[in-house]
Amino acid sequence: MNDTLQLLAQHEVFAQLSPEELKELEQILTQKTYKAGELVFDKDQVPNNLFFIKHGSFTLKLANNEYKSLTEGQIFGEIGIINKDFRSGSVHAAEDAEVICVDGKHLFDSAYIPPATALKIISVLAKRITNYLRSKEQISTKEIIELGENDHVEFKSTLRWNLRAEKKDKAIENAALKTMIAFMNSKGGTLIVGCADDGTILGLENDKFQNHDKMLLHLTSLIKKRIGSLYIPFLEYSIEKIGDKFVLRIDCLPASMPAYLIDDNQDHFYIRTGPSSTSLRLSKVYAYIKERFYS
Repeated sequence: MNDTLQLLAQHEVFAQLSPEELKELEQILTQKTYKAGELVFDKDQVPNNLFFIKHGSFTLKLANNEYKSLTEGQIFGEIGIINKDFRSGSVHAAEDAEVICVDGKHLFDSAYIPPATALKIISVLAKRITNYLRSKEQISTKEIIELGENDHVEFKSTLRWNLRAEKKDKAIENAALKTMIAFMNSKGGTLIVGCADDGTILGLENDKFQNHDKMLLHLTSLIKKRIGSLYIPFLEYSIEKIGDKFVLRIDCLPASMPAYLIDDNQDHFYIRTGPSSTSLRLSKVYAYIKERFYS
């Protein structure tokens, strides 16, 4: 199996396929590079590809002014592939990037791909879209903020900016990363950035990023460097507009492996205890990990 097929096999949409079925896809795959800022597709364009991100990152802008970050190992274009004449938004490269394109037209053409193989792929794509729509329908970001902080929800005023010292502050970044790690090491949760502890929506202007793309790119870089790329699949983050202000929403799924904060070449382990994130003492880390991840 070549390197391209091995990359695809790591994603849930293609992981269920046998080596022979993956090999069948090879004839409908192409690779393409994009420069930072380059448009991949607009919401008015007719869909033709499912995209797997090989390198770099992209930004999806939805019709409701929501911005979503898409990075290495993720796919996009699912709705277009299934609907064939509808895009949920526009996508452009946040940095220089490379993708593997799966030809949507040929994917469902039995002259290229056996129907049984195509059905396996479409079943997972449909489930992903349904789960996404259900999560958005169950509780909106506005409702989360109105309900306030709790065991599974935390607010942060900024991602990197110390409002008192009026400068960038690594400690502020660490505070957000600690919360994300604690959620992943526990039962999951949601972090809202741009919101005060009392639920007042402050917006994202205080972090002084040039634009939303730069903020999402910075967050992706932080996660990769300070937590690790392996944990990106457990983190879903987007920028949403509420009223006349924007907030950054980070949904953290329970991870399948222990997550650590890398700080000054040391690993720090955090869990969620009530409405706060707690550093677990070394003497208790082993027992917790054994119970949480391996029991």
